[in-house]
Amino acid sequence: MDLLLKKEWFEIKAPKEFGEKSLGATLITKTSNVSKIVQSLKDRNYEINLTDIKASEDSSHKKLTLRHNSYEDKNCYTRFYGLDTTRDKFFSLIRKWQTIVELNSDLKTKDGYFIRVFLIGFSRKRRNQTKKTSYINTSQIRTIRRKMSEILVKEITNCSMKELIPKILSDKLCDEINFYCSKIFPLQNVIVRKIKVLEGPKDNKM
Repeated sequence: MDLLLKKEWFEIKAPKEFGEKSLGATLITKTSNVSKIVQSLKDRNYEINLTDIKASEDSSHKKLTLRHNSYEDKNCYTRFYGLDTTRDKFFSLIRKWQTIVELNSDLKTKDGYFIRVFLIGFSRKRRNQTKKTSYINTSQIRTIRRKMSEILVKEITNCSMKELIPKILSDKLCDEINFYCSKIFPLQNVIVRKIKVLEGPKDNKM
């Protein structure tokens, strides 16, 4: 007997922030027991490229992780669960003769999401610089990290997840960090390398 005859398809829907666009389908074993359906779908994660939702080649290096949130009429609704940068993009930014500044910070959004943000930036030469290297000294790195942390706290703790996602995907947050931190030492390619949702609001849990 074909095993697929014992399965049924549930359509995966993007989060509300992305217009609940259809992203594909997932299989579960056929049953009329609601609790078994809930248990089968619970904690399922779906990884997609951002271009699957947002038609832009500039977004091709960003991967979204979505987690099952609820279901209705064979539609599986998801919520944002993480962001990552492709390996190709990350390694393309690494160069000789520069300093990499990294920061990770645990923060809570206004609507109760605990998230861990991984931020990265790269030093660049000053204008008209002839010296080959653009290394940042230790005290400046500490100052840059402190400024990065201040901006993240201000921008993330004062907004909801719905408000935060467009900031990150449009690179507005990174542009702001780049602007202020470059006053300490010139930076380039400041990106949110990764976001992990450590805990969601109580009312979003199943």
